[in-house]
Amino acid sequence: MRGQRFPNPATIYALEEKNVSQLANLKVLIADDHFLIRQFVRNTLQESKITNVQTAADGNEAIDLVQKAYDVNQPYDIVFLDWNMPTISGLEVLSYFRAKQEYLDTAFVMLTAESEQQNIMKAIKAGATSYIIKPVSPSDFSKKLFEINEWIKRKRQTSQAVRG
Repeated sequence: MRGQRFPNPATIYALEEKNVSQLANLKVLIADDHFLIRQFVRNTLQESKITNVQTAADGNEAIDLVQKAYDVNQPYDIVFLDWNMPTISGLEVLSYFRAKQEYLDTAFVMLTAESEQQNIMKAIKAGATSYIIKPVSPSDFSKKLFEINEWIKRKRQTSQAVRG
């Protein structure tokens, strides 16, 4: 083991703090018809310092909130969607927004118990940024959150480059 360098714990902590502080500015919507799931996601987001979180109990409410946020120039960065919700499914919400140019930089994440490969592929083809199968542990959820944040940063850099 001679000569092998181990990362300094203080450096690792500083990097984690930097990542968490980047997350703190995110605006998130959780659309799920189960109250306990909405609470779990909200609590896990708060552990990552994300406090600007709204919730929706069905697909209609999700569409309404996403559109209103965009209309007042405060769009959501991430929208978590359950597949099976009353009124309109999460997949339908995803497809609705992916058809609109103005939501290309928004991360739409399926957070669902639907674990069949064909459903995962259907969501990815419809434009899902990520796919999280419930139940999910807080640590796995946090890892996904950092991946989603990296996706958002890449999309925004590309969008800014295109706009000029």
